[in-house]
Amino acid sequence: MKYFKAYELVDRETFLRLGNDSFTLFDKDALQALDDLREFFGVGVAVNNWYWHTDIPEEQWEEKGIFQWRGWRTLVKARKLGAPRSAHARGKAFDCDIKGVTAEDARSRIIANKNHPLLCRITRMESGVSWVHFDVIELHGVERIYLFKA
Repeated sequence: MKYFKAYELVDRETFLRLGNDSFTLFDKDALQALDDLREFFGVGVAVNNWYWHTDIPEEQWEEKGIFQWRGWRTLVKARKLGAPRSAHARGKAFDCDIKGVTAEDARSRIIANKNHPLLCRITRMESGVSWVHFDVIELHGVERIYLFKA
């Protein structure tokens, strides 16, 4: 990857267990789409930020806006969230924030430029949320980019 470290994409436990091998959990198109998204917008894109907050007890992370589940999700975590078939659990999705760009504006710009070479891998996005969820799930019979509500 050009712009991201493994610890930005996986939870703490997975990173401590696999280190840089954590990249192998992801679909190659998903990783490329994330780097491409960063390149397209030309600003920082944040997925997980737990790595910079290990001084805070993990049980306080959620209330303090510290993320570790916005990239890879273990099957156990995906089940807890009620989405065992989640694209996150298959290494095909990311939730992210784009510096200085609202999620709604980012979605609009991605859709308006969906055929741009840097955005061509994105197939779906979640609508109506304050973050940018995108994935690279193969679509059949629907237009790219498919917007869905969770």
